[in-house]
Amino acid sequence: MWGIVFVVAAGALLASCLFAEEAPGADVVKLQGVVSVSRDANDVITSVQLTAEDVNYEVVLDAKGKELGEQMDGEKVEVEGTVSEQDGKKMLTVTAFTRIEQ
Repeated sequence: MWGIVFVVAAGALLASCLFAEEAPGADVVKLQGVVSVSRDANDVITSVQLTAEDVNYEVVLDAKGKELGEQMDGEKVEVEGTVSEQDGKKMLTVTAFTRIEQ
């Protein structure tokens, strides 16, 4: 009986982590910088970076991150999202972006 309860609880916890929009307590930031995109031989986006004030942010390649890369490669943008750290890299989960007219 307790084994079933444990499995159900663990599954619920895992699902909440996988489908969370942003980490609990994560502060939304606005950054201005330039987008750069890397692609493989098949022209598939493999990474998107935002360089803002000499800091490189690796963009999380979810739907919004891929959209940023597809539409704004080489452009100066304002990005809204959350920043976390993973393996010593600053990871940016994008929630919104706009091109900055120069």
